[in-house]
Amino acid sequence: MRLLPCFSLVLAAALLVGCEHPTPPPASVPLADAAHPAATPAADPASAVLEASRRFASLRSFHAEMTLHGAQAGQVNRSGMDFVAPDRYRLDTPAGVQTIIGDTFFLQAEGRMQQVPLPAGTLEQWRSPLPSEASLQDLRVDDRGPADIDGTATRVYRIDGPAGSGETLQYWIGGDGLPRQIQRDGFNKQQPYRITLRYSRLNDPTLQVPPPGDAAPSVLNGDL
Repeated sequence: MRLLPCFSLVLAAALLVGCEHPTPPPASVPLADAAHPAATPAADPASAVLEASRRFASLRSFHAEMTLHGAQAGQVNRSGMDFVAPDRYRLDTPAGVQTIIGDTFFLQAEGRMQQVPLPAGTLEQWRSPLPSEASLQDLRVDDRGPADIDGTATRVYRIDGPAGSGETLQYWIGGDGLPRQIQRDGFNKQQPYRITLRYSRLNDPTLQVPPPGDAAPSVLNGDL
């Protein structure tokens, strides 16, 4: 079982291209302290991760900061993303603001907009990096202890991929059972990479993703 399809990595690299800086991977997240007590340990780490994925998939909105190490050797790319249910995404990239509605990517560049179809379900990975129906019985899930994310007490859970895959997925889960950060490490065409998503503004009713100005009405019908 792969932890995530590779397409998300390819799409992220395409969206983030143009913001490249030589930099080492990010330092470890600091452990929780007395001011930020740890989230309660789960009796079953695998169940905690699955439940966090289910809860996250039900969010109506969120903001994510995405960091991709390894799109090219020794480089890091960063971008921001807003999600508003049921299917709107706004990506703030070095190439400008990009919008995705449903399975249509409104690619804006050089003053022009092009509608690019995406394979159905592509962006569901960003809603729930670990599918709710996934089986973890053959994978190792460890409770790595408490950690602090931007002042929020979390607990870190690590999933090791199949033997020899080199893949790991880590969840920083808050006391409300929702992920505050997800990090995936793996290899793409033998090149190591790390994708980190840090979440905020969970279920924020003021968060909006307006449609692009030149979007076709047929795409937007029922979504306005």
